[in-house]
Amino acid sequence: MLTEGEIRALTALRGEQTVSELATNLERSLSYTSELVERLETAGLVETRRQGKTKQIRLSDAKALELLANLTQQYAHIDWPELLSGAALRVCYYLDTPRTATELARHADVHRSTAHRALAPLQHRGLVYQPDDGAYALNDGFEQLSIFARELAHHVHRQTVEAQTATYTILWESLDEFLVQTPTEITDEHFIPTGPDQFQRYGLPLLARDRRYYLYSETTSELSPETLCCHMLVIDSGARTQSYCLLLLSHVDINRDELRSQAVTYGVDDVVDELWTYLDTSGAQRTSRLPEWEDFQELAEEYEVTP
Repeated sequence: MLTEGEIRALTALRGEQTVSELATNLERSLSYTSELVERLETAGLVETRRQGKTKQIRLSDAKALELLANLTQQYAHIDWPELLSGAALRVCYYLDTPRTATELARHADVHRSTAHRALAPLQHRGLVYQPDDGAYALNDGFEQLSIFARELAHHVHRQTVEAQTATYTILWESLDEFLVQTPTEITDEHFIPTGPDQFQRYGLPLLARDRRYYLYSETTSELSPETLCCHMLVIDSGARTQSYCLLLLSHVDINRDELRSQAVTYGVDDVVDELWTYLDTSGAQRTSRLPEWEDFQELAEEYEVTP
């Protein structure tokens, strides 16, 4: 997310300006402003060009910046850079639906007290209200705050993957992580291989296509089988993929609570529940995408798995 200084720079830019002009507008030093511009350019939020000995700066065409401009113009009396500093933008990302402070803290990966501190000024300014159920929600007219935070994160994710490959599809994303499909091998340490070819780690060699799948994360170094199962269902929740996930669940010591938690994060909890019900009932309760129990037993035998 953005710092207060970065948001001030974005809201201060009008047309093209030099670094010196922007520094004057911000009432900050030239060196400080140069660092701001460099960070914003890396994030793809500003564009620069040389004109003689000076560097001209202008906003990029990122959709998030249109939303920020709308907010600052429509509610000019609000000091948005100060209001959205710290953890506020992280919290706003998850206010796409009403959530309690505890839920917001968990999703945004901040302490509960930090979530409360971020919510307090938003609530004081009337941007956020708290219904009787204890959850926090954005007031009418300020829903675009969450959209802005999400568009900003999506833009940064795109910049991150485009530094590695020109051809890609983002299949899932959260505030700090995303799951991407690409035909290109990516060797950057923060792109963790996932998908069908990772089943070989558990003695389940699957035929991988010419597509590669990666989880981008700066905090995760290795995928658990619970996470891999969820990734597979995000990639493709069809009958074949569900059968492969059944093999994994039958073959590996799975922590059900962890799997359920991961499934909620990736939005595949309904499918995961159906897989467990299928295994627990030996196929007596199954959906149309799951095989007859006898067929699954044959598949499991091929992979030397005992359901």
